Amino acid sequence: MIEEILKKLKDAEGVLAVMLTNKEGSLLYGSSNLNISEEILSGLIASLAGLSDEILHELKMGKFQNTILNGIKSRLIISSLNNENILFVAIENRGNIELIESVLSDIIKDLNKTNC
Repeated sequence: MIEEILKKLKDAEGVLAVMLTNKEGSLLYGSSNLNISEEILSGLIASLAGLSDEILHELKMGKFQNTILNGIKSRLIISSLNNENILFVAIENRGNIELIESVLSDIIKDLNKTNC
């Protein structure tokens, strides 16, 4: 079920990785062309999302929802789902970010409906 939902995203031009992890960093789904272990990356993603959530909480600005990290060669999108799982997408800078964000928005809605 998760793979079917994430297929549109992982097949989009410029997408380097799509991963789903829980807040503890356990990998639930991974499809990556990155030069790092998916298990290690899922732990790093969960740590970053947890730290972001802690900062927002301390500032009394609500819970972590998502972030986009812009790098020289790529963008990283990290989104929190309703059940506290975390969706991670790595995109080459040449990728169509608007199209990918549109697909990502639909996928997050689908994942939240299925409680993935």
